[in-house]
Amino acid sequence: MAKKNNNSRQPVLHQLVVKAPQRRTSDVGEWRTALRAADTGRVKMLYDLFDDLLIDGVLSDAMQKRIDAVCNSELTFTDADGAEVEELTALIDTIGFEEMLGEILKQRFYGRSGFEMEFPIEGGLHVHPIPAKHINLASRCILINDSDEKGIPYEGDPFLCVLGKERDFGLLLKAAPYVIYKRGGFGDWAQWMELFGMPQRVGKYNTYDPDSRRLLEEAFEKAGSAPWVVIPKDSEVETRETSSGSGSSYNEFRQACNEEMLITILGQTMTTVQGQQGARSLGEVHKEVEESKNRSDLRYVQRVLNTYVRPMLAARGYPVEGGTFTFPKAAEPLSVSEIVQLSDILEIPASYLHEKYAIPTAEEGEVIARRQATTMPYEYSEYPETSDNPELSETSEKPKPSKGFLLRLWDFFANAPRQRGAIQMATSGSALTLSEGATMEERLIVGVAKGEIKKWSPELFEHISQGLLKAVRTGFERPLNNADQPLSFEYGAKDDAFITAMEMNLFRFSAGKTLAEVQALNEAFRASKSYEEFEGKAEKIVDTFNKRWQQTEYNTALVATEQASKFHRLRSKANLYPYWEYRTVGDDRVRPEHTLLDGMTLKQNDKRWEKLYPPNNWNCRCYVVPKMKFEVTFEQLAQGEAVADEYMRSDEYSKQVKNGWAVNRAERATIYEANQQYVKEVTLDKAMEKLHAQDYGLKPYEEMKKDAAPNPIPLFDGDPKDWYEQKTTSNPLRDYKGRQITINHKTFMEHATNDRKSREYRAQYLLMVEETLRNPDEVWLQRMDGGIERKQQNKKESKLYFDNLRFIKFYNDMVMSVVCKPSAEGYTLISWYPIQENIHNPNLPADQHPKIRYRRGLLVKSSREAP
Repeated sequence: MAKKNNNSRQPVLHQLVVKAPQRRTSDVGEWRTALRAADTGRVKMLYDLFDDLLIDGVLSDAMQKRIDAVCNSELTFTDADGAEVEELTALIDTIGFEEMLGEILKQRFYGRSGFEMEFPIEGGLHVHPIPAKHINLASRCILINDSDEKGIPYEGDPFLCVLGKERDFGLLLKAAPYVIYKRGGFGDWAQWMELFGMPQRVGKYNTYDPDSRRLLEEAFEKAGSAPWVVIPKDSEVETRETSSGSGSSYNEFRQACNEEMLITILGQTMTTVQGQQGARSLGEVHKEVEESKNRSDLRYVQRVLNTYVRPMLAARGYPVEGGTFTFPKAAEPLSVSEIVQLSDILEIPASYLHEKYAIPTAEEGEVIARRQATTMPYEYSEYPETSDNPELSETSEKPKPSKGFLLRLWDFFANAPRQRGAIQMATSGSALTLSEGATMEERLIVGVAKGEIKKWSPELFEHISQGLLKAVRTGFERPLNNADQPLSFEYGAKDDAFITAMEMNLFRFSAGKTLAEVQALNEAFRASKSYEEFEGKAEKIVDTFNKRWQQTEYNTALVATEQASKFHRLRSKANLYPYWEYRTVGDDRVRPEHTLLDGMTLKQNDKRWEKLYPPNNWNCRCYVVPKMKFEVTFEQLAQGEAVADEYMRSDEYSKQVKNGWAVNRAERATIYEANQQYVKEVTLDKAMEKLHAQDYGLKPYEEMKKDAAPNPIPLFDGDPKDWYEQKTTSNPLRDYKGRQITINHKTFMEHATNDRKSREYRAQYLLMVEETLRNPDEVWLQRMDGGIERKQQNKKESKLYFDNLRFIKFYNDMVMSVVCKPSAEGYTLISWYPIQENIHNPNLPADQHPKIRYRRGLLVKSSREAP
C-alpha cells in the first residue's frame, strides 16, 4: 500500500522568494545582452524576457499545442506481466499528474524545468512547478532568490525532479527575436495607421476673409482627432502614397515573424494558421511534421517518467517495481471504404458500426436502404468463330485451348470462379457481367481479358493524371492575400506558365505510366493459363501501379510543388531572407544522406541550390527555412558550402544524378525528369502521335459540329490593335482555368494585321479565340509542330517547357483551333485558325489531314461525353 502522507520535510517551493518578471519594452539588443548573461550562468534576465514574450498569442498557442498533444495521449502503467496497476491508473487520472506532464515538456521550451511533488494525506498528487530562473544547473541547486548563486541542493531529494542541460535555453531562445520584431512591427504599423490610415479633412477658406480661417480651425479641433488641413480656396493639396501605402509591408513582416515562430516550435505552419485554400493534402503533410514532433515529445516524457518519476513514486510506497509507464499507440481511424474492405477478412460486429456512425437498428419489416447491384451482360459467343476454324457450328465440340486469342479467352471464362468482386460469371456458360459498382481496376482487367484494351486506356490515363494533378493544384493553390494566410503571395503570368508546364510534365508522366501498366497487364494475360490465374496477377499489377507507386509519386509531386511554390516566394523576398537553411523533418525515417545536409546554410542565390534544393528522392520530406542576415555567420556559410561540396563528391550523390534527382525542379518547371519516366521520351512521343479522337471514344468532327449550340459565330469587326492593347493591359486573355495568357507582339501582328497578308483574315476570329480558350470543347497536349526531329534540335527549350496545348471549340459551321505554349516569356498564345481552312488540301498526307492531325495526342479536357 502506498504511503500517502508527507513527512516533516518543509517544501522547497515555500522557501523560494518568487518575484514577478520585469516587464518592459524589449529589443534584439536586450535579447543578446540577456543571452550573454545566461552564458555566464546568470539566467534571470533571459527567463524574465521569455515570460514577458509569452504574452504573444501565436507563440503561447504553439507551445500549448505540443503540451496538449502529450496530456491528451493515453498513458498507462503496466507491471512486469503487462497488466495495468489500478493504483497507478488512479494516480495518472489526477490533475496533479497532468500538470507534471506539462512541466516535463517545458524543458523543451526553456531548456530546463523542475517541479516538486507533494502527496497529501487525503490522497492524490500535487505538483508545484519551480520557476526556470530559480534552477541553477551548474551548482545543482534551487535558488531561493533568483539572483543568488547558491541555494538548496536538489540531487537526492525524493520529492524534487529537475531536468535540463547547462547552456541549453530551449526553443524560446530561437523564437524570441521574432516576437520582438513582431511587437516592433505592430507598433510601427499602429503609428502608420494613426498617421495615414484615417481620412484627411480639407477645409478651404476665402483668402480675403481671415476670420473664416480661424473659424475652420476651431471647428476641426473640436470635431475629433482625424487629420485635417486648412488651405485657401485657390490652393490645391496633393497626397501621394508610397510603394507601401497600403501598409501591406507591415502585414507581410508580421506574417513572416509568425511563420518563423511556428516553424521553430512546431516545425510547420499550416496546422495552426490557415494556409492555402483547399490545400487538404498539403495540410496532411504539415500534420505529419507536427505528429513527428509529438511522437518525439511522447518518447521524451515517457523516458523521464520511467527514469526519474518512477523511483520517486517507489519511495512513497507505490507498487512500481518492474513496471513501466507507456504511451500506447492509438489506433488509426478507419474510413467507411476501409471498413468495407476489412469486412471481407474480419468479422466486424454490426453493433460496432451502428454505435460508431450513430445509425439506428432497423426494426422488423422496415425497408432497408441498400444499393442494389445491376449487371451488364458481356456479349460473347459461346463458340467463337476464329480464323483457325471458320466453319465451327453450334453442334461442334468445345474449341481446343491452343487456337487463337478468342479461344484462350473462352477457356478463361469457362474456368473462371462464379464471382470475384464486381466481376460475375455463370459457371455453365461464358456470359461475363460487371456490377454497376465495378471499380476502374476491375473494368481495366476485364477490358484486357476481352482484348479491348491492348495499348491504351483513356480511363486509366485520367485516373493516374487526375490523382497526380491534385498535388500540383494543392501546392500552387492561389490563396487570398489577407492576414489569415501568411503563406500567400500573388502569381503573375510567368507563374501561370510555370504551373502549366509542371502540369504538362505530369500529363506526359501519366501517359507513360498508362502505356507501361497496360503493357504489363497484356503480358500477364498472354502468360496465364486460366482467367483465375490472370486475375490474380492483374490484381497485383494494378495494386502496385495504382496504389503503392501512385502514393509515392503523389507524395513526391506534392512536396515538389510545395517547395517550388516556396522557392519562388522566397526568391521574391531575397532582401528580407538572403540565406536559406536545409532542414529534414528530424524523425527516424530520414535518409542518412539527407541527415548530412540537415542544417546546411547557403546564400539564397548559391548555385549549389540548383543541385540540392529539395525534394532529393522519392518521398523526400526535406525543406528549406529562410534566414535573415543577422541569423547567419560567415562561419556557418563556410561550413554549409563545405558540407554541400563534400556531399556532391560522394557516391550517393552520383546515384542521385543517375536516378534523375540532383536538379532544382522549381527552376526547371518539372516534377519528373526524363530518366524517371516509365518509357523513353522518343517512345512516348511516337505513342502520343498515334492516339486520336476515336481512341478516347469521341465523336467525329461532323457529329460534334451538329451537337454544337446553334448560336451565331461571334466575329470581330474592330481594330485588332485595340484588341491587342486591351488584352495586354486591362483585360488579359485567360483560359478555362483562369490562367493568364501572354501575347507576343510580333506573333500577333503576323496573324492579325497587314504584316502578313496571308493571315490577315484571322483578325475576325479574335472573339472566338477568347471563347475557345475560356470554354473549350477539347484540349489536347501535343508535340511541337515539326515532329521529333525538330524537338531534338531544340533541346534547350524542350528541356524546360515542352509541347503545345491545342484548344478546340466546335461551332455549327466551323471548328476553331487555338494553340498556346508555356515558355520563358509566360503562358503564350502561339496561333489560331479555323481547322477547315486546309480541309480539302489534296497535297496533305493522310496522317496529316486536319480531321486526324488536330485531334491527336493526350486529351486533357473534354466537355462532351463519349457516344
